[in-house]
Amino acid sequence: MQNGCLCHAEYDVTDLARSQAYFGALFGWEFRQFGDSMVVFGQGDVHIGGLMRKEAAEISVGSSPSLWFKVSSLEATGAASEANGGGGLTMLHPVPGVGMSAVVTDPDGNRVGIVQYDE
Repeated sequence: MQNGCLCHAEYDVTDLARSQAYFGALFGWEFRQFGDSMVVFGQGDVHIGGLMRKEAAEISVGSSPSLWFKVSSLEATGAASEANGGGGLTMLHPVPGVGMSAVVTDPDGNRVGIVQYDE
């Protein structure tokens, strides 16, 4: 991994089981326990980040950092978000030379950026 590459994305959540079900449904992430208050997630051997259990998620909409994940379909991911207790698509807009992007929210209100690439 090169210097400056994203090595860990972390979300504050109030319910680890609910958040695992949510993100597993959206992205197919696999989870493993990491201490008493955290699970880490990834795909196969690739580590992506963690879910940290807190009494209340500390959310500041529109604040940094902004994390974006590739998806095959914005519409399907938005529907999966709503079906799993999160919010539907917002901030849908074209990304010139890339495709389309949108934002969904997890059950705690964390913003999750999603990008559908033109392929």
